Amino acid sequence: MIRKYFILTCICLFTAAKTQAQNVSSPYSILGVGDIETNDYGRYSASGGAAVSRREPGSYNFSNPASLTALSYKTLHFDFGLRGKVSSFKLTGSDTLTQPSKDFAIKRVSLAFKVTPKTAFAFGLKPFSTVNFQYIASSSISDGNADYLKYTEGTGGINQVYFSIANEVKSRLSVGATAFWLFGSLQNSIEYYNPNLGLDIIRNESNFYNSAGLQAGLQYYTDPTKKWRHSFGLTSTAYTTLKGEKTADYTEFGTIIKTVTTENVQFKMPVSIMGGYSIAHENGLSFHLQGDYYTWATRKLNYKNTYIKNAYSLRAGFEYSKKVTNSKYTQEKFYLAMGVKMEQSYLVLNNNHLNDYAVTLGAGKNVSRFLSLHAGFDAGRRGSKSLNQIQENYYQFTIGFTLKAIWFGTRKTGRFN
Repeated sequence: MIRKYFILTCICLFTAAKTQAQNVSSPYSILGVGDIETNDYGRYSASGGAAVSRREPGSYNFSNPASLTALSYKTLHFDFGLRGKVSSFKLTGSDTLTQPSKDFAIKRVSLAFKVTPKTAFAFGLKPFSTVNFQYIASSSISDGNADYLKYTEGTGGINQVYFSIANEVKSRLSVGATAFWLFGSLQNSIEYYNPNLGLDIIRNESNFYNSAGLQAGLQYYTDPTKKWRHSFGLTSTAYTTLKGEKTADYTEFGTIIKTVTTENVQFKMPVSIMGGYSIAHENGLSFHLQGDYYTWATRKLNYKNTYIKNAYSLRAGFEYSKKVTNSKYTQEKFYLAMGVKMEQSYLVLNNNHLNDYAVTLGAGKNVSRFLSLHAGFDAGRRGSKSLNQIQENYYQFTIGFTLKAIWFGTRKTGRFN
């Protein structure tokens, strides 16, 4: 059984890496290193993404490695998640998009297991950022007497492979760490076209990045047998710098006329601090709060009035979990969740931060002791026409499952969520 789960995880990791950048995303992914993923794309995204303080024996929490100690002992947890997204755009000026955005991609693949009553491990793959856009603008030659089409397209993304370890160092206090490797390529293409002027120039740019990083986390939680249970979570990710090289090819009517290669290209990533609090009642109702802060190095981007600054997000949600207990184990039957989130992006356009507001919903059900299903829905808005930005209205759907297997020994009593 262990071998089957390991092989299944490796297959899914390979598939996720290959399919991550094959979907249309958002025009904002043209900026920086693309759309940086901040969602869990699992159970916890349904409650606004407030997850850093969450602990569940049957659900792996990406946001805080210290939460691994909450997993069921001697049980393998295999997680897999997909996201679908549909967006529409409202623009300022005369620029128009070729079509509404549609996105469907693998977002979550992991394998977690608790090897001792106090120590757990996990590894997996998730997207760090996504670049995929198509954009057409009509512009004029300097004298204003002729127009040309500017067709911009981008693909690619940065993936994150990670390994996490956690240990319960004292009663109800857990610490954890995640070592990760970022890798991927970003491709941008700009075509200037007007057949009447004999104009057809294409600039193809490829950026290859990689870097290592480290995240640390801790959780403190009160006695789980009490009527009210409290938990606190904190994580921090150290500075890391994406390094690589950039190659730009200039093509005129299908013939490469110039190639420029730039080595030692760098993009500094932020220090992040996330803090959260959860309170849960024995009847299954729980409330969750979280705040995140990202210290970016301020820098200008290669677009007018666009640069990077510090960012933050606020998240809140609640969940109702129905559990049943028999003589052998306690099992969660289902859960319902709802939340809200507000993210102030690291991107600043026209002297205003790019903000994201969303309402989240979700539900999950344990089909058996060994299979759990999850579904989530987000409705949100990013950017604002009133601030001279492209306004993106989006609807996001998440589906996933968790497979569980006892990896050695026989489990007769205890919790199996």
